Amino acid sequence: MRIGIIGGGAIGLLFASRLSGKHRVTLYTRTAEQASIINLAGIRLIENGESRVISGIISKGLDEGITDQDLLITTVKQYHLPQLLPAIKNIQVPLLFLQNGYGHISYLKQLQSPDIYVGVVEHGASRHDRNTVEHTGIGITRIASFKGDLDQLSLVNEDIAQFPFTKSEDYHSMLIGKLVVNAVINPLTAILNVENGGLITNAFYYRLFQALFEEISGILELRNKTESFEHVKSVCMATAGNRSSMLKDLENGRETEIDAILGHILSEAKRKGKSDCLTSSLYMMVKGKESQGG
Repeated sequence: MRIGIIGGGAIGLLFASRLSGKHRVTLYTRTAEQASIINLAGIRLIENGESRVISGIISKGLDEGITDQDLLITTVKQYHLPQLLPAIKNIQVPLLFLQNGYGHISYLKQLQSPDIYVGVVEHGASRHDRNTVEHTGIGITRIASFKGDLDQLSLVNEDIAQFPFTKSEDYHSMLIGKLVVNAVINPLTAILNVENGGLITNAFYYRLFQALFEEISGILELRNKTESFEHVKSVCMATAGNRSSMLKDLENGRETEIDAILGHILSEAKRKGKSDCLTSSLYMMVKGKESQGG
């Protein structure tokens, strides 16, 4: 299968390196410079302290245009999607979107493809440089249909070692489940400047962790709060040594995904007339740090 992957960040590099063993992969990057490096040197994948070079991946700058593919996977951050829409709006091949948050759902309604899927990535990945990615934690990629028949997406039946896929019946529940994880862990680790596990092992931070989950779960009206809380906690401990993507974005002076992650929650709080004191405070703290370059 010809698979196009848009985005040369950690997730884009990870998916390109993992899928290239069974498919013809083309990686579309924001800059021609990154594409040139990948074409010359391949992608270096680091796992368990060992690295190997994945060759045979074609890379192109997005300004060259998107060529024929059987599946197009979009891994750019949610705030980059508006710039990308003109390039993919009329594409008819199946599209898979792997963004954090929930706001990208409104963008998908503008697309012409008859088959649109959304997914959440539970792997840990860290980009070291323009062609090097470290697979920091093995997880699963959950995929649900936004439009079209999920059974037609052969990717969900792929058998790739240490890179599993699974089907989810309801995209809303799937995205909200991942959103809660990101909404609790990312802003707190970003402001407190701690690894994920610190939110559990530090008794005072853990109280903040609990309070934030309680507020967010109330805003989103989660049906099974106990199960959801234990899931967030288990993710936190499974990635205890990781620095969240939001913390790393602030450390490197990059724009964060705070609007994508907390934006939907704050909108829901306003719509429902619910209290959002802690959520809105964290939002403003992250935006404040972001405006100062971290």
